[in-house]
Amino acid sequence: MSRQERAFTSYWSRPDAAMSLGCVGCPDQATCGGQTVIGSGFNCLDHCCGKPDACPAVCPHALTFADRIREVRGLALETPLAAPLTRPDLPPHIPMLFHGSALAAPVPASAVAIPLYRFFNRYADCRFGTRESVAQTFKIDPAADILLSGVAQDKEVEGWWRLERRGRLKAVANFRRLGVSMITVPNFSLMVDRPRWDDLHAMRRIAICYHEIVSEGQPAALHVNGRTECDFARWTDYIVAHPEVTHIAYEFTTCGKTPNRMMQHAAWLIELAQNVGRRLGLVLRGGLPVVRSLADHYDIIFIDTSPFEKAQHREVGWVDNEGQRRWMKRMTTADEKLDALLADNIRVSRYWFDTLLPKFKLAA
Repeated sequence: MSRQERAFTSYWSRPDAAMSLGCVGCPDQATCGGQTVIGSGFNCLDHCCGKPDACPAVCPHALTFADRIREVRGLALETPLAAPLTRPDLPPHIPMLFHGSALAAPVPASAVAIPLYRFFNRYADCRFGTRESVAQTFKIDPAADILLSGVAQDKEVEGWWRLERRGRLKAVANFRRLGVSMITVPNFSLMVDRPRWDDLHAMRRIAICYHEIVSEGQPAALHVNGRTECDFARWTDYIVAHPEVTHIAYEFTTCGKTPNRMMQHAAWLIELAQNVGRRLGLVLRGGLPVVRSLADHYDIIFIDTSPFEKAQHREVGWVDNEGQRRWMKRMTTADEKLDALLADNIRVSRYWFDTLLPKFKLAA
């Protein structure tokens, strides 16, 4: 591990670490939970950039701090209750599609995931007029369930917030018109090297966006983005108080991709499941090493990007004797379509993922 990587991991919140001395007396300590890191540090303001007139973070020293807090109406997660919606019936394994290039026929899948940000422009106008145009663009069965995934790079995620409330509601109305089965709420980022107010602001935006979506009658998965024990405790309290939450979402492709950190985040998710008092669906991006343990507590929906991405690189999947999914090259001609290659990848991946889930005995 490089010096830079060691410095970065020293910012990780550790449940067994003492709270930093500088957190004592902070007016937002109860909301934040305090900084608990193994590395040295007085408090989270150690990460202040010292440039108040140009600071992009939600930091008390930034000139825009009051405006950023005002835009989300405080840092509490609480939102009004929404009417319960019918829980979508989605399969455990859903392939992710990014476009329909090099495909001639509908993808053989009863449900597909598509990036949320392909469906609207900066004016919140829908890029598709009909369900048939969606099916044609992505080469899917018009009757297939569509899950829009809000996980993306920050530039795209922030685009949802820039629509403002009126634009977001306009976009959601279009999703309902197109028959979208579920949306995972955009995963506004939590950064280990920024003052904690930036995290709390991102979590508040997630709660606001979730409420906006489900209040319009569109099923959604609440993205419980968190990086501390307190963050997950706050999400637990929110879910307990909001029976309309039937699914949560999480992605392990960034903060949880390091094995030890992945196990910690999985432990927090399991604790959340044990404390909310009802079984939830969990929409996952990444996190394959912890799928089995999470499946004991959640109804897993795994968004799998590999079948599509590997097909685009002319690779086909297979399962070895140890049950591991592998990939090998399958050369194609210059003008050959990828339908067969993608179909094989989806079939193999669906079989492989099913072996990862625990098998429960049926009651006699």
